[in-house]
Amino acid sequence: MNNSITKAILTITVLLICTFSNVSAQVLPTTSGVSLFCKGSDLTLPPAPSGEDWIVKYSATQTATPSTGITLVSGKIPAADLNTGYYYLSSKSTTPGSCESELQEIPVYVLKPLVVEFTPANFCLESPLAQVGSVTNPEDPTITSLAYQWYTVTGAVETAISGATTKDYTPSAPATVGTKTHRLKVGYVINGNKYCPQWADHDVTVTAKPVKPTITPGTITGTATAVTF
Repeated sequence: MNNSITKAILTITVLLICTFSNVSAQVLPTTSGVSLFCKGSDLTLPPAPSGEDWIVKYSATQTATPSTGITLVSGKIPAADLNTGYYYLSSKSTTPGSCESELQEIPVYVLKPLVVEFTPANFCLESPLAQVGSVTNPEDPTITSLAYQWYTVTGAVETAISGATTKDYTPSAPATVGTKTHRLKVGYVINGNKYCPQWADHDVTVTAKPVKPTITPGTITGTATAVTF
């Protein structure tokens, strides 16, 4: 086969592969230009230019021809309708016979809520026990980096516990005697920033060291008895 024809075929093949990969790309949390949303949030668009209307379409993968139309509600894509994928925005004049503008691509990634829990462990003042946390990550294995912070909570005020930034937390002795609400808060870490924290609260009771018991010699049995010889 002619070398020039062979090169042409290879070039076309590479272009087709690259085009297909680009068009079918899934949105990732690190996709360039991605807008991150916590599940349950609306996507609010700015007002359309005067005399124009927004047209919004959606595709789960990147495409040049999105076909799924999206109905805006008061200029928003409601939380119930917002999904991870590519939204395509165009505008069109309200004047009859006007053309639709070119598409603006908006990559969107919706972060699902983490499920956070910990097992409260009451303990004696001098023998702190670990408070063991657990996190179910519905995005796994897409997102593996998580941020942890433990707090004590009084009323509506949370106070961060210095250095308590891992899944499990063992209080430092001595701790204050009494019952305190503890909170484990966990969020996603994407590009060095924290997003969409979820938390669990439980009361942890710290008891004082018991006082010295009082035992008189006469109550102790099994001791040696004095004898005469």
